Amino acid sequence: MGTAAFAAVHAALIVGRYHRFGVYTFDFGIFDQGLWLLSRFDDPFVTLRGLNLFADHSSYIMVLLIPLYWVWADPRVLLVVTVVALAAAGPLLYAIGRRLGVRPALAAAIALAFLVHPAMRWATWDNFHPELLVLPLMLGALLLVLNERPWWAFGLVAIALTAKEDVALIVVPFGLWVAWRYHRRAGLVMATAAVVAFALNFLVLLPAFSPTGEVLYTGRYTEYGTSAFGIIGGVATSPGTVLSTVTRSESLLYLRDMVLTAPTSLAAPLLLLIGLPITMANALSTHIYQIDIRYHYTVYLLTIVGMAALFGARWLQVRASQVAYLAIVAAVVVAAFLGLGPGPDRSAWGGVEDASAIEAALDQIGPDDVVSANSTWAVHLAHRTTIYRFPNPFRELDYGTPGIDYDPPADEVDWVILDPARIGNFAYAPETLEQLLADRTNPWEVVTSTDEVLLLRRP
Repeated sequence: MGTAAFAAVHAALIVGRYHRFGVYTFDFGIFDQGLWLLSRFDDPFVTLRGLNLFADHSSYIMVLLIPLYWVWADPRVLLVVTVVALAAAGPLLYAIGRRLGVRPALAAAIALAFLVHPAMRWATWDNFHPELLVLPLMLGALLLVLNERPWWAFGLVAIALTAKEDVALIVVPFGLWVAWRYHRRAGLVMATAAVVAFALNFLVLLPAFSPTGEVLYTGRYTEYGTSAFGIIGGVATSPGTVLSTVTRSESLLYLRDMVLTAPTSLAAPLLLLIGLPITMANALSTHIYQIDIRYHYTVYLLTIVGMAALFGARWLQVRASQVAYLAIVAAVVVAAFLGLGPGPDRSAWGGVEDASAIEAALDQIGPDDVVSANSTWAVHLAHRTTIYRFPNPFRELDYGTPGIDYDPPADEVDWVILDPARIGNFAYAPETLEQLLADRTNPWEVVTSTDEVLLLRRP
């Protein structure tokens, strides 16, 4: 019941947010356009980002999702898939708990508490990201290991490694833990496969798809190095800098919010250590979202916290009297209740109350037309070969990568559609619009101009 309620409520909320034009191009529109192109066997060059889908991240799991868009090519499919994948954590955790010998009440309490963990609920708000699929895959792998089917578990781990280049940071320690506790050979194969995947992604695949031949996101760690393995070396040789960074207040608050809402995880500290490499990677990044529970970067540590909560519960219940056992269940429930506070409320879902004017304007745009639209409206136009997030392609904003010449194909744009009330939210947008409206050599026809919608068409 709890899983069904989680899935139904959050699916309705996120689909409602989509209908209210509250879902953003970064990052949802990127994956949606990329998957649509893949499903048509087209080159997955995502014009919303100015990059090949696989230059942005090594999200090859997207290939496995192509059949979804053969059946129903609709952005809401990805949104609902995200919610269902996250909701699957509930029954998986309960099954793991029961396999470990955790009593039914405590296993159920932990599973339900996990579903209302603030990071879980924020994950549904953060829309689709391939790495969110790692949560059920890794929990499923653990359940298969416990059921003495380690090679089936390796299959799920192998799929998880295709979600993103950094999944290896939890699979390597997970594999070593499996080798130590359950199945030596299978665990070592998991860890080895993760090391190979990490090296393949950072040394071969990401540079091959990158327009500059360099990995795009190492710039978040320039204090330690300029390449993935150089950064690892820099971290290893800079203990003082690392310690001061990971103990800053933002990092400590992040750990508090992640762990204390699942208190029994503290009774399984060795299992929690599986999350150390990815937590270090998040804490050392200059991208502050990586240590903010409102964003998808939490999902790897969240997976480990869920596992540890059950192993910790088993350790505690063995040593607890009946009264103490009931106190543990109560502590899990209270922690979950307290954890409800940081989750999203209605104001966080964004969007407009009446979308009829926007929908009427969008209906005038043809399916093959080239469009430049503001961020939340571009998502509704992404199933086309060429779509830009305004002010692109007239002026570069978060497009492509530094180090390459930007040659804006502005002449190919047929339509510009914007939200006049929110145009100031994006850099360069107001002045770019002003330049377009003032251009007398290549004028734009104003099709609609209201407080809600500005629609321009090239005559």
